[in-house]
Amino acid sequence: MRMNIDELNDDCLCIILEYLPLPDQIAMARSSLRYEQLLGEIVWRKARYREVSVSDDMLKPLNKEDYMFFFEVTSPHMEKLYIWNVHEKAFDSYLGRHLLRPELAFYLCLKLTNLRELCVTDDYMNNSMIQIVSKSCPHLNCLSVSSAYITGQFMVDLHNLKTLVARECSIEASHLAEMLTQLQLTTLDVTANRYNIEQTILQAPTARLLRLQRLGISDAKDFGFHIGEQLPALRELVVSYHGVKAEDLRDMMDTTRQLAASSDSKFTKRLQSIMCNVVDVEVALEQMTGLETRSPRASPQFCELLKIIYKCK
Repeated sequence: MRMNIDELNDDCLCIILEYLPLPDQIAMARSSLRYEQLLGEIVWRKARYREVSVSDDMLKPLNKEDYMFFFEVTSPHMEKLYIWNVHEKAFDSYLGRHLLRPELAFYLCLKLTNLRELCVTDDYMNNSMIQIVSKSCPHLNCLSVSSAYITGQFMVDLHNLKTLVARECSIEASHLAEMLTQLQLTTLDVTANRYNIEQTILQAPTARLLRLQRLGISDAKDFGFHIGEQLPALRELVVSYHGVKAEDLRDMMDTTRQLAASSDSKFTKRLQSIMCNVVDVEVALEQMTGLETRSPRASPQFCELLKIIYKCK
């Protein structure tokens, strides 16, 4: 007895559709509204499709039209989206022609109504795109960006934001002050920022910093000790320095040691992790610790030295 596949109930069809590779699933979805609804509402709502990277292997066989179709259908159910260097994949400036992938604006204009985490590593990310994200991702609580065109404008419109990672950006003091005042951030990473924003954090209302547990910052005075004392919930601190002389780091370490010894705050006891990135770290370590006669591998790591100074866990 022969049976047309369309005569099967929805449960049976979904089981069959799940065994198909993604290009075939999309072909089925394009063939009728029923298959599109079954794939979009049942199959593509499963966990493996709710966390998507544009570099995912499952997307490689798709042509541009199918690729865009998949994102348009699945975007309302996505919870995590990772976008890497889209411009390089979307447009070849040497040949002057578009390639097989859409540009960055395509992703940000999708109906990402359930998105909780967004990571965009693309030099063409800018403030206007942040404004688009604030409208298309109303429930976003984690944003990671890396672009010199990001100044912090419109980020206060991300009302549910708890984690902001903005490395190698150009976050301005005025916009950061707004974020610290209006958002309840638990994680803030602004390492390698174009502007020094340590004073902005120090001057922020303490009441709005009660939740901040993780902080990443560059070129902080005394390895971030003053910030650490002011943030009552801070557990992890990352400080980075670029182009700083080893002798200056040594002097700063001595000052930090004195501050830690004279401080009666609970900061050093509650801090669980402190990390520091230093250019030419092995050379700097030898000069700062007086271990020139020892092998660099036998020298203690810079972060471990800071832990000892801070007397943290």
